[in-house]
Amino acid sequence: MKYHFKDIIFIINPKSGRKKPQSILKKIQDLNEDYDIFVSKNIEEFNEFIKNNIDKYKVFVVAGGDGTINETVKHLFEKKDKALAIIPMGSGNGFARELGFNIRFEELINAIHRGDTFETDVLEINGKKFVNAAGIGFDSCVAHLFSKKKKRGLFNYIIATLECMTKFKSFEATIEFDDKVVNKKFQMITIANTRQFGNNAYIAPRAKPNDGKMDLVMIDSLPFYKYPGLVIDMFTGRLKDNKHIKIKQINNNIKINTSMSECHLDGEPAYINGESQIKIHKNSLKLVKTNKMQLES
Repeated sequence: MKYHFKDIIFIINPKSGRKKPQSILKKIQDLNEDYDIFVSKNIEEFNEFIKNNIDKYKVFVVAGGDGTINETVKHLFEKKDKALAIIPMGSGNGFARELGFNIRFEELINAIHRGDTFETDVLEINGKKFVNAAGIGFDSCVAHLFSKKKKRGLFNYIIATLECMTKFKSFEATIEFDDKVVNKKFQMITIANTRQFGNNAYIAPRAKPNDGKMDLVMIDSLPFYKYPGLVIDMFTGRLKDNKHIKIKQINNNIKINTSMSECHLDGEPAYINGESQIKIHKNSLKLVKTNKMQLES
């Protein structure tokens, strides 16, 4: 299905990452001044705009980071007549990278008008949707600290990571999946829909966003000096070979019990309360298909 420019809305979250929204605006207007564009002042206005205009447009081109995409998914979930496209503007852009949106602007516009689409899975924890990854433990510590920084960007993300390395303590949890029960201390529990957190940090190297499976990543309690090796394995895609890590691909529900209250959803800080139920909604989000998009064969 080919899309006309009147079917398309560009929505820009200027709070994401470090990119200036003015440069995105100029690129859009240089291509076609008739494109509809909305620049939100805050996340409440962002959500209100999509809610009020969901029936007006067929393609929602969102300029933002993983957190902005997470907000958008709430509106486009299971709407087969709506498609999402992404202009990466965040600090990590994990979902955008994995779905092939780290391309030149002109290539993205051509892909949108070409009209090819692709359906991906959406995951859910205690009723809250996510599309890239959710986590409890060390990664949630980083997400919560990073959210308190005055500025976004990779530098402050690294600072938040280093701070958590010195203060975070392992936690006990019970995980139930596929008729198995695992009870032990963990450094981190991640449920991934795609391979990476962002910036090519691969937490689940075999994950695919449309395979109908969740990748459960369980990282054992680790001493401080083990962190560098963990980071190296993550950025080189060798995490699955690390003896302190177990990765299971699961297509049924997962249950996690822990006293930890902090978690993250697609890199944004969130909270859980005791027991968490995680499930998968297969092929429930439609996206514009780019030439770089990773597909399940």
